Amino acid sequence: MPVRRYTVAALLIAGALLYSSWLLAFVLTPHANPFEGFASQLAATDQQYGIVYRTGDLLTGIVLVAAAGLGLAFTPRRLLTTVGWLSLGVFGAGTIADSRLPLRCSTAACEATQVPLTHQWHALTSTVSVTAAVVSAVAFIVAIVVHRAPRAMWWCGLAVVVLFLIGTLWMLVGVDDTSGGHAWLGFAQRVELLSMSGWMVLVAATLLDGRAWRDVHGAPGST
Repeated sequence: MPVRRYTVAALLIAGALLYSSWLLAFVLTPHANPFEGFASQLAATDQQYGIVYRTGDLLTGIVLVAAAGLGLAFTPRRLLTTVGWLSLGVFGAGTIADSRLPLRCSTAACEATQVPLTHQWHALTSTVSVTAAVVSAVAFIVAIVVHRAPRAMWWCGLAVVVLFLIGTLWMLVGVDDTSGGHAWLGFAQRVELLSMSGWMVLVAATLLDGRAWRDVHGAPGST
C-alpha cells in the first residue's frame, strides 16, 4: 500500500510541476512580459514555443487522470475525497482537451477580427477544467479540516484558498484595465495557477504523511 500511495503522490507532484510550464516563458521569451495575457495564449498555434506549452498541458492532463484513477482505486472511499478524486480526473481530462483545442492566435487584434470555433471550444473546456479543479481543491481542503489532519496542512490549505481568492479578485480588477494588454488579468491568472499547483502538492502531502493518510483518507487504523 505505501508504494501505491507514494506513486499517486509522485504523479500529483509531477502534475503540479507540469502545470507550471508557463514559468518557462521567463527563459524561452525573456524579452517579453511573462505576465502579459492569459497563460493559454502562450500555447497558441501562432506562438514560436506554443508546442512546448501544449505538450505541458497534455502531459499534465494524462498524469492527473492517472493520479485520479489510482486515487479512487487504492485509497479508502470517503465522500469528500471521492469527490476530490473524481473532480481531479475531470480537471485532467479538461486539460487534455485544452491542449488539443489550442487558441489559433494570441493577440487581441487577431481575436477581434477572427474568433475560430476552436476558441469557443477552448473556452468551454477551460471553464470545465477550472471548475473541476476548484471543486476538487475545496473537497480535499475541507477533508483536511473536517478529519483533523496535522495543523500544518490546515495552514497550507488556507494559503491555497487565499492565493486563489487573491487571483480571482485581481482578475475582477483586471477586467477594468482599458490598456488592451490584459497585464492585470495575466498576472492574476498566474496567481490562480500557482494556487492550483499548490493544491496538488498539498494532496500529495496527505498521501506521504502517515498521520494525514489515516486522517484524511480514512486508511486502516484511523479513528
